[in-house]
Amino acid sequence: MITFDEIRAQGSGIRVHGNGFIQIDLPDNKRVNVWGHTAIPRQNVATQLHDHRFDFYSFVLRGTMVNATYQAYPSRILPVTHDVYTPQVREGEDTILVPLGDPLRLTPYHAQVVPAGESYRLPAGMIHETFVNQPTATLMLKGDQRDIPVRVLCSIGKKPDNDFVRHGVMSEADLWAIVRDVFA
Repeated sequence: MITFDEIRAQGSGIRVHGNGFIQIDLPDNKRVNVWGHTAIPRQNVATQLHDHRFDFYSFVLRGTMVNATYQAYPSRILPVTHDVYTPQVREGEDTILVPLGDPLRLTPYHAQVVPAGESYRLPAGMIHETFVNQPTATLMLKGDQRDIPVRVLCSIGKKPDNDFVRHGVMSEADLWAIVRDVFA
């Protein structure tokens, strides 16, 4: 199992994600995510429903998480529940969300409780969201990128918080202190 000292030695690009977790890039398409610590800032409007343009495995290192997946249906089939956005680069790793295509209807598909020591896998394009109720750390192994747009979904009537800027909301030293606390 990877330790805080190994993450600190190998990690680069530590940053806050707008949904209230910390991302740390590691070599070889790996990333550590740290969730559920009360000191991590977040956007005013949650945009947790999203997909990825790559397959990935996620291993829970500390804590427990729930990964919930959803089926998406086009608006011509059922009444819609969510508007679709895609991230557009604003500066560095920071993004804003811009509209992408027609609204969708989401229905729950599967929820999995994943404790420390276990993992889950998601294919590219699968809409999901993650919940934690305690400080939790995961190691993500990213697969090859596909040529598909990333989708982020907001409930109809809610607009994404494009005023949140991840750079400068916390110092790197404060972010590393949170990661150390979660791994303690």
